[in-house]
Amino acid sequence: MATPRARPRIRSRFAFWLGVIVAVGVVLRVLCTVLLAPWPPPTIRADQWFFHYEAIHLAHGRGFIDVLAALHGRTMPTATHPPLYPFVLAGLAKLGGTGELTQRLAGSVFGMGTIAALGVLGRRVGGERVGLLAAGIAAIYPMLISADSALESETLDGLLIALSLVAAYRLLDAPGIARAVCLGVLLGLATLTRGEGLLLIPLLLWPVARRREGRRATLIAVCAAVVVIAPWVVRNWVLLHEPVVSTDLQTTIEGANCPTTYGSQIGSWNLACTEEGVPTVSVIRFAVRHIGRLPLVLAARLALVWGLRGNGLTDGLPYLPGRSATEVGFGFAMYDLLVPLALYGFVLLRRRAVPVFVLMSTFVLVTSTSLLFYGTARLREPAELSLVVLAAVAVDQLVARVASITAYRVHVVRGA
Repeated sequence: MATPRARPRIRSRFAFWLGVIVAVGVVLRVLCTVLLAPWPPPTIRADQWFFHYEAIHLAHGRGFIDVLAALHGRTMPTATHPPLYPFVLAGLAKLGGTGELTQRLAGSVFGMGTIAALGVLGRRVGGERVGLLAAGIAAIYPMLISADSALESETLDGLLIALSLVAAYRLLDAPGIARAVCLGVLLGLATLTRGEGLLLIPLLLWPVARRREGRRATLIAVCAAVVVIAPWVVRNWVLLHEPVVSTDLQTTIEGANCPTTYGSQIGSWNLACTEEGVPTVSVIRFAVRHIGRLPLVLAARLALVWGLRGNGLTDGLPYLPGRSATEVGFGFAMYDLLVPLALYGFVLLRRRAVPVFVLMSTFVLVTSTSLLFYGTARLREPAELSLVVLAAVAVDQLVARVASITAYRVHVVRGA
C-alpha cells in the first residue's frame, strides 16, 4: 500500500508521462495538418468552407449568417450548423488567426485536450497504466489525428465528449451539485457543437438516474444542459421561426433518402440529392413508398458507420472530408486491430464489476445516429474515444500476462 508521501509522487509521475504522450500527439497532429490534410475543399458548399468563413464573419461582428448568401452580398441569418465550433474559431480570428491553416491547427489544441481527457478516463476505469496506454493509443490513432487535422466540428466535439465521459464517471462516483452542473454544461456544449450530442444527454445521465441518490443530480444536470442550449434555440425561434439546434436536418434527410442512397450508394448520403430542391414532404413520401428497402438501407448504414464496408470510395478508401487517403488508410487498419482488443477490454471490465455503460453510451449514440440518418465513418468519432479506452484495458491485461509468464520462466530457469 502506498504511503501518503508515495501517492503524490505516483500522481506526479502519471502527470509527467501523460504530458509527454500529449506532446507527442500534438506534434503528430501538427505535422499531419501541415503535410497531409487536403486543402482546399472540392466545393464551396463543403462544411470546411462554412466554418472558415463563418468564423471570419463572426469576428467582424456580422453574426451567424449564411456564408453562401454573403458571397453574393446578402446578409441572411443561419443555423445551418450548431454555433460553438465557428464561435471558438471566431475567437481565434479576433486574435488575427483568420487563415485556413491557423484555423485547422486549432484542431491540434483540441486534440491535446482529448488525449489528456482519455488518459484520465482510462485511469478511472483501469488504473494509472491503462490511463497512459489510452492516452498513447489516442495520440497515435490516425482516425483521431485526421479528425483533428480537418477543419470540421468533430475535433471540438471529440474533446467535449471525452470530458463528458470523465464528468459522467465522477458524477456516478459521487452525485453532487457541482459535478452535475459540470456534466450538464459539457453536454450542452457538445450539443452546440454537433446536434447529435442531444442524444448523449439521456444516455450519460441514465446510470446516475437509476440510483435514488442520483436523481436530484440528474435533474440538475439536465437543467444545466438546457440553460446552455436554450439561448441558441430561442435565437433560432425568433430569427428563423424554428426552435432547433440546427436547420440542416432537412438537408440531411434529403441527402439520405433518395434513389441513389437507396440504390447504388445504399445507406450513405449524397450531396447531389440536396441540390434538386425536392420538398421534405416528397422525400418522406419517397421513403414510405420504398419502405420495403428500409431493412437493407438500415443494415447498410450500420455497415458503413462501423467500417464493414466503405462509402464514398476514393482509391479503395472511404472519403472523409478534410482527411487524406494516407491517414484514412492507416486509420482503418488500426481500427480493425482495436475492435477485437476493445471487445476483450469490455469483457475484462465486466468481470471486474466496473460500470461500463458510460463508455458504451457512445456506441449507442453512433448506432442511433446512423440508423436515423445515414452511415459514414465520420459519425464514428464519439465511439472511437471509448474504443481507445477499452483497447487500453485489454493491452494492459495482455502486457501483465506476458510479464507474468516471462517472470515465471525466469524463476523456473533459475530454480533449475
